[in-house]
Amino acid sequence: MRNILVLIGIIVFVAVLISFVLQFLRNSKQKQFMYLLQNNEFDTLYKKIDSFYTKSIFPEYNREYVRLNALIMQDRKEEIDATFDKLIPMAKDKNAKIDILDKAFGYYVYDENQEKCDQIIKEIEKLDDEKMLKYANMMYDIMILKKSNHIKELEKDFDKQPVMQRATNAYLLSVQYKNKGNEEKAQYYENVSKSLVEGSKG
Repeated sequence: MRNILVLIGIIVFVAVLISFVLQFLRNSKQKQFMYLLQNNEFDTLYKKIDSFYTKSIFPEYNREYVRLNALIMQDRKEEIDATFDKLIPMAKDKNAKIDILDKAFGYYVYDENQEKCDQIIKEIEKLDDEKMLKYANMMYDIMILKKSNHIKELEKDFDKQPVMQRATNAYLLSVQYKNKGNEEKAQYYENVSKSLVEGSKG
């Protein structure tokens, strides 16, 4: 009995040690990825992502997610489409699905790609997340359908909102006033958005 307990203790210790070492290696590699992204060293990054070492410590989803960020920075549209098409079905738990669908919708709505936005909204509808769906539909109205029906909603309590939310909402108000043909208001909110973004950079 004592030998079995000792063996179990050793197995648990080894498992914890392996987990610790693996996490250390992943953290180190993630810092390297971040450095390469920040310095636009994309060719080196892609080689690192596809290396045997990286494949041995990271699941495919994580590697492709890093690749996606680099592709977006390079605006490589066909490869971005292919990577989103690959990642969306790979995301299994709800948090992962919310993350990748939010990223995909944000990318395509600002690119004004109605076909892709339609596809992603159908996926969002499956999540049973009313807040996310409501925001996606608002963005769709403003950016794709060129409506101006969310002005009152976004102007309400505008000055009480957190800085980055105000910056985003100011941009969306600018677009809506432009959709409405009110260039003066559109320019005002565009300037507000830029000012808030610049101010947040310190």
